[in-house]
Amino acid sequence: YQVGCLSSSVSEGEDMISSLPEPLLCHILSFLTTEQAVQTSVLSSRWKHIWRWVPRLELDSSNFTDVKVCTDFIDKFLGFQGKSYLRELKLTIDYHVFDSDASLYKRCLGRVDMRKLERFQVENRCRFSSICYVDLPLTLSVCEALVCLKLRFVRLNDFASLSFPCLKIMYLEAVTFPSDAAAKALISCSPVLEVLKICLGKDDILVALRVCSLSLKSLTLKQAKRVYVRGRYSVVIDTPKLEYLNLMDHYELKSFDIISMADSVKVDLDLEFGLLSDYRSDMKVLYSLLNDFSRVGDVTMSWRTLQFICSLYYENPHPKFHGLTRLGATMCLTASPELLPIVLETCANLKHLTLELFLDYQWRRLSEFSTVLPRCLVSSLESVEMESPVTEKATELKLARYFLKNSTKLKKLVLRLNQSSTGKNHKPGVLEQLIEYPRRSSLCQFEVIPVFPTPNHPLPDGGVYVNSNRF
Repeated sequence: YQVGCLSSSVSEGEDMISSLPEPLLCHILSFLTTEQAVQTSVLSSRWKHIWRWVPRLELDSSNFTDVKVCTDFIDKFLGFQGKSYLRELKLTIDYHVFDSDASLYKRCLGRVDMRKLERFQVENRCRFSSICYVDLPLTLSVCEALVCLKLRFVRLNDFASLSFPCLKIMYLEAVTFPSDAAAKALISCSPVLEVLKICLGKDDILVALRVCSLSLKSLTLKQAKRVYVRGRYSVVIDTPKLEYLNLMDHYELKSFDIISMADSVKVDLDLEFGLLSDYRSDMKVLYSLLNDFSRVGDVTMSWRTLQFICSLYYENPHPKFHGLTRLGATMCLTASPELLPIVLETCANLKHLTLELFLDYQWRRLSEFSTVLPRCLVSSLESVEMESPVTEKATELKLARYFLKNSTKLKKLVLRLNQSSTGKNHKPGVLEQLIEYPRRSSLCQFEVIPVFPTPNHPLPDGGVYVNSNRF
């Protein structure tokens, strides 16, 4: 329609939306939750039953008085449409084992026809005990249209065969598998899978996790510290097209083998390693894992990962990342004089460095920078970006001066300062002196940029910058 023609043909006060075809009204309602869609039934007689034909069901069980009322509504909704009409199901369950009948969820979810479903998500908010997992008796063998699968705190029943020919996104957070073979099958039966996130829960019983996919581009693997299950497990990653790998949290490894990844893969490491009784064997596994990343060009490391790598520096041999040209790292500001040269020494060909600095008052010792310069400062480092709280002793300025004084190839140094996180100020003239400080590289540009909190991105108290561990 042209705007002019439309406005001239509609009388004042006429309800244009209600005059739209029913399929278009259903499409509009599909952008709402089911509860919101049901509320439109009071608008007019035309809207009374339209919500029943929306091919999307999104419910939160906390909005119902009890489990039975919620599951009865799901049964009625499926009855309105017919089993094969539904295209998307998103269910959030507040499951309390002592006052909930889990069998009701089993029954109503068992009625869902997965063959035509394109998006399926079940999230269980209970996270405190293994008895709060929801058993999910789904028939997953034939899911010919499924594009996105997201499960959280559920326990899967065993399955004989699987086929997800259209699945591109799979999130499995604290999902309990019946066996190692079931976990492998769930991944390998998806020939076009591109994004996979797996969070192994504290009750997980897997012995070996194999991620084998010819199409996978992004993999996030998170492991909670096991509480009820002891022992190490193995991980195998065989993903020749993988462009992004994120390893998070606690690992107690028997082995970790990376068979294939894309040459341009970006790696994000936020690891805490559990060293068990066999120290020599554990260290061999960890060296092997770090060696797999020696040729990766772009790596981001959390503070605890950085500490672990620095702890290995005096081992023989210590880890080296020869292929690393771009490094992003979170580092304790007061520990930087001691640890930063060690980190840089492991990255001989580093070109771009980004540091997110925070204050940890447990690190009270301050040392001077080593006079032995890491190789990358002399031969390759071109840009440094730092974000830091303002400190009374101006430690962040000493760090900037270290790069200005020693980097022969440096082209750009950016220092972002946040005064509001600590309430501290530099002494008069200190910042100006740094800006005028002699630079080893005549091509180096130096910028100082103030950082201010925003409503959407408030800065944490005490000047502590911590990367989110949210899965």
